[in-house]
Amino acid sequence: MNTNTVLPKGGLYLITPDDADSERFLARVLPVLGNKVSVLQYRNKQADQMQMREQAKILLEHCRQLNIPLIINDDISLAHELAADGVHLGEHDGDPARARNLLGPNAVIGVSCYDSIKLAEQAAANGADYIAFGAVYASGTKPLARNAGLELFSRAASLNLPMVAIGGITPDNAAQTIAAGAHFLAVIGAVFDATDPALQIEKFFPLLNIFPSNPMNTEKSHELFSRAKLLLPGGVNSPVRAFKSVGGEPFFAARAEGAYIIDVDGNRYIDYIGSWGPMIAGHAHPKVLQAVSDVMKNGLSFGVPNALEVTMAETITRLIPSCEMVRMVNSGTEATLSAIRLARGATGRNKIIKFEGCYHGHGDSFLVKAGSGMLTLGIPDSPGVPKELADLTLTLPYNDFDAATKLFEEVGKDIAGLIVEPIVGNANCILPKDGYLQHLRNLCTQFGAILIFDEVMTGFRVALGGAQARYGVTPDLSTFGKIIGGGMPVGAYGGRRDLMQQIAPSGPIYQAGTLSGNPVAMAAGLATLELIQAPGFYENLEKRTHQLCDGLENAARDAGVAVTTNRSCAMFGLFFNDKHVDNFTDATTCDIPAFRKFFHGMLKRGVYLAPSAYEAGFLSSMHGDIEISHTIEAAREAFLESRK
Repeated sequence: MNTNTVLPKGGLYLITPDDADSERFLARVLPVLGNKVSVLQYRNKQADQMQMREQAKILLEHCRQLNIPLIINDDISLAHELAADGVHLGEHDGDPARARNLLGPNAVIGVSCYDSIKLAEQAAANGADYIAFGAVYASGTKPLARNAGLELFSRAASLNLPMVAIGGITPDNAAQTIAAGAHFLAVIGAVFDATDPALQIEKFFPLLNIFPSNPMNTEKSHELFSRAKLLLPGGVNSPVRAFKSVGGEPFFAARAEGAYIIDVDGNRYIDYIGSWGPMIAGHAHPKVLQAVSDVMKNGLSFGVPNALEVTMAETITRLIPSCEMVRMVNSGTEATLSAIRLARGATGRNKIIKFEGCYHGHGDSFLVKAGSGMLTLGIPDSPGVPKELADLTLTLPYNDFDAATKLFEEVGKDIAGLIVEPIVGNANCILPKDGYLQHLRNLCTQFGAILIFDEVMTGFRVALGGAQARYGVTPDLSTFGKIIGGGMPVGAYGGRRDLMQQIAPSGPIYQAGTLSGNPVAMAAGLATLELIQAPGFYENLEKRTHQLCDGLENAARDAGVAVTTNRSCAMFGLFFNDKHVDNFTDATTCDIPAFRKFFHGMLKRGVYLAPSAYEAGFLSSMHGDIEISHTIEAAREAFLESRK
């Protein structure tokens, strides 16, 4: 018996198939074991006693390595002989008390209750660790099994035991089964009768209610971070990734799909970062991957024009009417730097205005009272920025009408441009007050300054036409990134034709880029832009975001924790504060120590939020009812922990 065995909170409960050939049996089962299987039950009605002993012994060895509990079906004696993690008992296989006496206090004892609440109550009274109902649906494995309705799970919830649904479970009915209250989905034929069992498990993967109940294994991430710190500043290639503001060490990603990211140790997280915004259609969307695959067969980069960059320009200018022309670049920072240069060149003025807590990349002109990693790390300004250049950057408090008016009245004739995140996403998520963006538009128009909307984050996220469409305000220039690359490095800036025609080679204001308009990035971005134009795409995203934020606020209230949220379509902010946050000062007065505890409480429960109290969160179209309900469930526990 493994004395460290802990039954997971939920997930895929895989039951081995019947097969008289031991070699074939193991060849079917062993390849599908991995981090997606929460529990393995051994049964093989076609094996003799010697085969059962040998098969179970081999499975146990593999399960130990993978930290998967191995449960023996029906046979208490075999479970005892092999020191397996537990036993699953049917109606005539003995009672839980006898199994407990033989297997010990740490054994996992499960009981089939078929379609009977009475049997479930008896199992709970006799010390069962979990109960199973089924067949929930028509079962090819047990065609004569009694039917157990989904209502049994809600009726048995008061027993406070994990519940397994068995019988006819498929990826098509898995979500409704979990929604009915099942914690585990027991499957046999749905996996082992499939042409590709491993692929079939992948189909269950996004649906499963899996929160780690054991401390996560982070050995591989720790080893990688130790190596990285010797060669990369802080061990990372972008500061906020280092977890410096929340403590601990970052995990290293191995892959991602849908709403989930999986680290090198096999831990899985519901991801509310989405690569910091680009993955609005979810990670590894098949259409995006296919588009990239199709294009890269022809080459990765050409250094000459290609058709896809023309299609991208046509798409952006169609979806963003204020952009009459557009120039592709390689990052959001490059886009904002280029927009500022254009504003200065077009107006003949030098000063720019930015806002406290707004982050527009790491260009020298922007690292004055900046947000994002600057705010996360407590760096108000950056060494290396000449004072003479910093003096050309004026700052305003966001959402302060009077301050903006006063500054323009004092120095408006010297202002080349005003750059703003229309929704601040780098001091958490702060929404503009009614009329504020239009007020900035009016001031810029009055004093001849260029209004620049930095929509690297909000572009195509808060509406198909970005924040400018959502709020009905037209900027002179706009910058984009993230979503238009579909996960590839990309940026763009665009705006009025008379301004954009001043960019080289049409005009004298120089800007160039070796990889600008890269065909692979264009392919990923165009595929993503096609996906987000589907009818109802943004309406569904907005609904999910409200569902998440309302649930988080309710969970915090129940735990006695002061929390408020801001949200706009697929973007949200969580503040440990008892009042609405609408400016930079409010954001910096939140309870940061409480956030740190909450962050780690969520992380260990398989939910990845931004490792900073000053970064917005993002949803994708792959975040559904299952992911959101799991997040809220985890938050209920994490909020309670944050109070300690």
